[in-house]
Order: sequence, then structure tokens, then C-alpha cells
Amino acid sequence: MAVLLSVCRSNRKEDPKLPEKAASLDENGGIQGDSHYGHGLRQVSMLRQEDVELAARKAGFPFPYGSLAENLRIKDLQENMLKKGKRLKVGEKVVLEVTEIGKRPEEPHSYDYRGWCLLPEVGYFLRVVSRGEVHPGDIVQPEE
Repeated sequence: MAVLLSVCRSNRKEDPKLPEKAASLDENGGIQGDSHYGHGLRQVSMLRQEDVELAARKAGFPFPYGSLAENLRIKDLQENMLKKGKRLKVGEKVVLEVTEIGKRPEEPHSYDYRGWCLLPEVGYFLRVVSRGEVHPGDIVQPEE
């Protein structure tokens, strides 16, 4: 069963995202108060914990929550649940739809952590389909 490990946001794109106890998401733009709020189909960025752990082994140091510019970090989320168009239910109410996997190589990146940036290669971008609040510890499951 997949679980939300962290929910993070930042006020400016150049700043690291910081973990929050909760976040409100809405269909108009993603995570309220986040620097990427209102960015079309890339309202929310997400990394799988397994991908972050692999990068940490290669890098030789850990990646704190939000340090890779992700809004959400989720553990035990299978890659087959993350195809473009797939929907995920987070907690009781929030539904997110995968809109993009990775970033185009030529696209600029506004933030990296100690030279590492995972969103272009193994990151996921989602849009909010159903609003609500999410908290670390929430269960994440495919929407049927």
C-alpha cells in the first residue's frame, strides 16, 4: 500500500520546498501557497521514495523531503500506476491525474540540491481533479 511521506511547498521557485504538516489542494492551481500554483498541467510535482533512495545511494548522501523540488514524496507507489492519464486518490478526498512524466532535457530547471535534480528523469507532474487537504501518512491508491 502506497503512503504519502511528505507534502512540501515553497514561496519562490528558487527556494527549496519545505515539509508541511498539511496542504490544501484545489483544481485552480494545485497546492495553495506553493510557487508553482496555477501552472497548467504541472500543478503538483511528485517523486517516488524508491527513486530518491536509489539516487541517495549513488550520491552518497540523503535527500531531505522537498530538497529535490518535489511537492509530494510517496513510498511504495508502483510505476505502473503512474502512466499519463492515470488518477491517484490521496487521503479521503484529493484526486490527482498524472499529466507528465519527467521534463524535456532542454527545459531549464530552477532548483537542484547539491547538484542533483531528479524531476527531469524520474519525476511526475500532476493536476488536481478533486480538491481537499493532504497530510503525511495519507494512503495513496489508484482511482478506479
